[in-house]
Amino acid sequence: MNFKSLALSTAFFLSIFGANAQLMNNISVSGSIENATPNSMVYLMELVGQGMQPIDSVMIKSDNTFFISANIKNANFFQLSLGGKEYTIIILEPNQNLHIDIDANSLMKPKNIKGSEDTKQVYSILENLNVFKAQEDVLDAEYQKVYGTAEQDSIGKILLDKFQQIEKQKTDYLIDEINKKPTMATMLFIDQLKIEENLDLYEKVDNILYNKYPENAFITDLHGKIAGKLRLAIGRPAPEINLASPEGANIKLSSLKGKIVLIDFWASWCGPCRRESPEMVKIYKEYHDKGFEIYSVSLDKERSSWLKAIEDDGLNWIHVSDLRYWSSVAAKEYGVGSIPFTVLLDKEGKIMATGLRGSDLEAKLAEIFDK
Repeated sequence: MNFKSLALSTAFFLSIFGANAQLMNNISVSGSIENATPNSMVYLMELVGQGMQPIDSVMIKSDNTFFISANIKNANFFQLSLGGKEYTIIILEPNQNLHIDIDANSLMKPKNIKGSEDTKQVYSILENLNVFKAQEDVLDAEYQKVYGTAEQDSIGKILLDKFQQIEKQKTDYLIDEINKKPTMATMLFIDQLKIEENLDLYEKVDNILYNKYPENAFITDLHGKIAGKLRLAIGRPAPEINLASPEGANIKLSSLKGKIVLIDFWASWCGPCRRESPEMVKIYKEYHDKGFEIYSVSLDKERSSWLKAIEDDGLNWIHVSDLRYWSSVAAKEYGVGSIPFTVLLDKEGKIMATGLRGSDLEAKLAEIFDK
């Protein structure tokens, strides 16, 4: 090999090495940490599963600055920690270079955030939430002054009303903030809103984030949770069930349109289910002739046990099962995690309510039929 060939191959090697080095370190975090203990370390941790996984660490320089570079696969949540219980939350995507200035005495109040709009949004939201918290702390201090005195009830009621007003303002703020800018940052706060009451907002966030970050484990978890809630949302058409009856013929849930239908997930081995049988029989007899039907889906494994329970308890309504225990197709489709579990449908096959049993079920049917 001549000198020219050697030079060319060396240049080729260096170009490949340089490219690989860039691939290996696709993010950086730099900044300053005031009031840090001399020669202390700063740790970059990534949220994985239910815990934090170390990514890298460096010693803070004498001028209080630090620089960490690392490789990440996907956008995710991270922490900067000094080794104690407190930390600074940051959000990073591949090819981002974050600058952040921190005070070791107040890690959750960073300044001069550049290079990550998500991280900046986290602390903007936290700053506003802290305003609400400060107002609630004042009310709590006032309540402590009258606690145990003759004024506790009267003053307490006034303070409770004020507290509820602040809580509503906080909820309205979060809804507005998340609605106008659904990002990974809002993932840290959306669970403060009840999913059943804000399903449209959850769905909007899911549609945006799941399409943008389908590889992020926490976003895919939220996607699954929302998908399950949407399937059973009030007013949504009930997912079809088409399973075999004790006689062997399949019975479609949709074939019962025109009636008020209770889908009842149960099993012969389920003690609470069996204890409720007398009440269910009573309700069925009272409302069946008025247009009420029960479509029972058993999570049994043994056909003989299933049939015996039906006969012993006098359950004279529609029964179906695939005898697959918790692997039941219908149970999975409806996200059944425990039994008994019920879903009440209107005459169009749309979901009216979930989880109604006993007196609650009877009251709902009375509302429907005894008008």
